[in-house]
Amino acid sequence: MISFFRRALSSWVVLALLGLIMVAFIVTGVSGPSSLSGSTDGGVTVAKVGDRTISSIELSRRMQNQFDSVRRSQPTLEPKAFVAGGGFDQVTDALISARAVDAWGPHQGFSISKRLVDAEIAAIPAFRGVTGQFDEAAMRSILAQQRINERDLRNDIASDLLRGQILSPVIAAVPVPVSIARPYANILLERRIGQVGIIPLQAVTDKVQPSEADIARQYKSFIAAYTRPETRVLRYATFGTAQIAAKAKPSDADVTAYYQQHIAEYTAKQTRDLTQVIVPTQAAAQAIAAKAGSGTALAAAATQAGVEATSLPKQAQADYAKSANDAIASAAFAAAKGKVVGPIKGAFGWYVIRVDAIGGSPARSIDQARPEITAALTKEKADAALSDLAASIETAISDGASFAEVAQKNGLTVVTTPPVLQNGQADLPNWKVPAELQPLLRPAFDATPDDRPTVETIVKGQQYALLNVAQVIPPTPLPLAKVREAVVRDIVITRTRARAEALAKAITVKINKGMPIAAAMASAGVPLPPVQPASARQLDLARADPRQVPPPVRAMFTMKPGQARTMPADNGAAFFIVLLDKVEPGDIATVPGLVESTRGELATAVSNELAEQFVHAIQKDVGIKRDAAAIGQVKRQFAGVR
Repeated sequence: MISFFRRALSSWVVLALLGLIMVAFIVTGVSGPSSLSGSTDGGVTVAKVGDRTISSIELSRRMQNQFDSVRRSQPTLEPKAFVAGGGFDQVTDALISARAVDAWGPHQGFSISKRLVDAEIAAIPAFRGVTGQFDEAAMRSILAQQRINERDLRNDIASDLLRGQILSPVIAAVPVPVSIARPYANILLERRIGQVGIIPLQAVTDKVQPSEADIARQYKSFIAAYTRPETRVLRYATFGTAQIAAKAKPSDADVTAYYQQHIAEYTAKQTRDLTQVIVPTQAAAQAIAAKAGSGTALAAAATQAGVEATSLPKQAQADYAKSANDAIASAAFAAAKGKVVGPIKGAFGWYVIRVDAIGGSPARSIDQARPEITAALTKEKADAALSDLAASIETAISDGASFAEVAQKNGLTVVTTPPVLQNGQADLPNWKVPAELQPLLRPAFDATPDDRPTVETIVKGQQYALLNVAQVIPPTPLPLAKVREAVVRDIVITRTRARAEALAKAITVKINKGMPIAAAMASAGVPLPPVQPASARQLDLARADPRQVPPPVRAMFTMKPGQARTMPADNGAAFFIVLLDKVEPGDIATVPGLVESTRGELATAVSNELAEQFVHAIQKDVGIKRDAAAIGQVKRQFAGVR
């Protein structure tokens, strides 16, 4: 029941509609370079979708985007755990589904106009300049930093808008009748009551010391467990704002030119808060103006006359003139605070206006505005200079320059690491991973010594690094003498776990034959912890953090009353014997609103199920061919499995 809701709410169809959000993350600097739909980025083809292909590079980048997004809420998440939890497969399905919709839509008459794409780009906050308006120079600077070209950005946004246009009506909520939701709500309130027996490994520890033959066999059979993983010696040279500081300083001429180009921002501005009433006849307007002039609030006078007043805060005269006319605006801005103006004839009738407040900002000279202008120009010039420096370094690399030549030509300081693991750790005393090295580890371990140097981002817009793999040290088995203690420990743990599991299964058989759980536990012949009571409702599980719900409690919701089951602890330190005694029905009246909330969850689940079936039909129509081997290779690389 709960898993049904959760599966529906994490539908890959919903993920496929989130592409635009991912683009927004990219261009605001929360994530790294994006995987864009129109990108011809090479790589091995992992899937063919109609007449389109998905490359291994595109899949890798999209995977990294989604992983980074999840990691913002789970900072300790590792790629291996992300893959084990199904994240890789879900994102792969989402990408293939998205491309299927992209391929299908145009053949059905769906299209996205250039104007609509322009509007989406203009709405991206990162592309706004110091005035708060869309700034093409700011956009090009950010795209250059992220190594995204404008064509690919436009293609990606158009694809996202197309998918939204096609799928949004499909995933609209489907009403679910109360008669269907009520039984599900009742299930959520069922209470499962049982007992749990625990067999800790330490209670049945195998104390027989392994023989030399046992040790040798364990070492040989599980040599991978006693092997030092691949390490790499990396070379990198950072560059950033320090290298372009001189170029980023604006001249007096730059400040003057900027001031003159934006002179409207620095001239004096007067704004007024106005209350306005428009009526069709002069007589009605005169009556309202008379009441307002004698002390009645203009809004109240309008209400008494059967019309409604409009509040217009912070009006500039030119802007107000556009909605009224020049004569009305001139009169309103000539009146003192608190005065009532009108009636005055306008295009929509007779206007009566009250001046509620007068505000604005005084004019600022170039000297007064200089600090603000200097800061804006410094950032703009720094972004451009840093982008130019990164581009020149990448051009030099493309032209065949070596790591050493590029570093020397640009005056960069080269750092060479000791052999490091994928997490940056090294087998050296007192070694600490430098802060700037952490963002470089993934690209460094995705590269080979034969690859050309690359430019990688450390802090977007502030610091970058020229990166090169100097040496790869393959996985190396550690000598038995060095890991002997670990081998012995592993043998003892394996034997002990087998003994604990066998004992747990024997006890479970006795319980299922009718022996009380306490008596069955007592028959084990070793001291064990007392049997613990357990009870919960599905509603409690739905509201709790899944990581804090004990596995035996979860298991009770998959069992029948009177049934016992053996299961290992998540950490492998014990075995549980779970017995479900009974199921108590709940009372829906004790949880007001549960039926309605269940209806909502079911409606979302049904909508997403319909959307999934719709996309499956689209996939069948356009034709999908997956290369399982190529996808598997990307999966292994992402998880760090060689």
